[in-house]
Amino acid sequence: MSLKILKFRRQFLLSPKLCPELDYWDYQEFGKHYLYVHPDCLQAFATSKGRKGVLLGHILNPHQPDLTASEILEDILLQIDEIGIAKAIYGLIGRFVLIIEENNDFTFFNDACGLKSFFYTQQDQKFYAASQPLLLKLVTENLIVEGERYHSYHDSEYVQSNNENWFPSGTSLYPGVYHLVANHYLKSETLQQTRYWPIKNLETVNYEEAKEKFAKLLKLTIDAGSKKYKLGLGITGGFDSRILLSASKDAAERMLFYTLQYRNLDQNSNDIRIPVSLTKKINIPHSLMDCRIPISEEFKEIYLASSDMAHLNDWGHIAYGISQNLPEGTMSVKGSCSETGRCFFYKNGVHPELKSSQDIMSINPKWKKIPFIDEQISKWFDEVKDSNTNKGYNILDLFHWEVSTGSWQSQSQLEWDLVHDTFTPFNNRELLDLMLHIDTKYRSKPDYTLYRDTMNMLWPEVLLEPINPLNSKSKVKQVLKRVLTRIGFEKYNR
Repeated sequence: MSLKILKFRRQFLLSPKLCPELDYWDYQEFGKHYLYVHPDCLQAFATSKGRKGVLLGHILNPHQPDLTASEILEDILLQIDEIGIAKAIYGLIGRFVLIIEENNDFTFFNDACGLKSFFYTQQDQKFYAASQPLLLKLVTENLIVEGERYHSYHDSEYVQSNNENWFPSGTSLYPGVYHLVANHYLKSETLQQTRYWPIKNLETVNYEEAKEKFAKLLKLTIDAGSKKYKLGLGITGGFDSRILLSASKDAAERMLFYTLQYRNLDQNSNDIRIPVSLTKKINIPHSLMDCRIPISEEFKEIYLASSDMAHLNDWGHIAYGISQNLPEGTMSVKGSCSETGRCFFYKNGVHPELKSSQDIMSINPKWKKIPFIDEQISKWFDEVKDSNTNKGYNILDLFHWEVSTGSWQSQSQLEWDLVHDTFTPFNNRELLDLMLHIDTKYRSKPDYTLYRDTMNMLWPEVLLEPINPLNSKSKVKQVLKRVLTRIGFEKYNR
């Protein structure tokens, strides 16, 4: 595959002016704008009552798996307002950006966790949107420049010490350039993001009934995806890939199973040893893919040119290994987003009291030296702290969903678009909402009861190997954290 077609792979640009650099992409007039879509980005179009709609990316309804993306879009366009659209996409799984155009005004929604990234700006009274800022740079002037904000981030101690660095969703490295936050829609004429979920007060539900619904919906999702796409599930020693494996029992013959070996992983590491052993015990084919091979200069150039946040020295090297191992056309199944339902930032299931946005900033203490991050966290917290807004949902669950996953994982999947598209079963508002209605004692440490019960229902043999077993050093660390939490020195028990 040529260097030219890999650059900005699976990305898009909406611009009021032509972009000659992208003339090899699919493009068309959309209102008074031009919509450029990379040839490998799935897309569907529909028109209804003077409105035009486009879905960029992949989408399916696990309850009606035979519906095509175009049919799903047609149903969305029948909705009379944004509340109706929100209801229509509630149970959809996928990674997509939805654009609705009427009289050159645009409304934008994204998938449940915002994994199909979306940035936008306005210059000279004209609206622009794209998968990421380097595409905006092609059609704007003196906007995407490496200024004070850019350097405050990239030169920070936080970035230098964290290979998987990220900043909160909603903002960007450039003043005047914004990012669409999950659970919000955007109107181009106002540049305002409006929250559309949650809409009902949270009430804890009966566990036995909820776990049955949860297991059924997860299985339906894998079944539907495996019939529509060429799915490949990466297996580790952790909970998220294990529960997805359990949901894949009936789809296993249609799927590829593999494990990525990267960083310092060796044959004795849990994330290598356990998948190899487990797949033998349950008798499914499995490949170990070496992602430690030297990266080519050509791939390095493409990777750095495709995103202003490219994590070349970590994600980039893994991506190159994937490109040399994973069959072309495979859609990688990821367990991302699942942590939202597993009390990620308060793993003992006891939600801490949050008095201000600074309590959230303490999750990443080195953020405090980066002003635009502090500003964005404060803005998000001021919105969500109101009980009329959060509807009783735990703030740290919403933080993981909207601010963390919607940025860190969105960027990861954007970068890996160079080597594969991604199918994330937990990227479904209905599924995550169901989890958050379950008492935290069933979805937190030490047992993660919901996950183990689901595996026992769907494919009990996947529990023949332990999940994330601790060595002696890790056990001591866990005990110490629990003690620190009890006496108040470790707020989040992470």
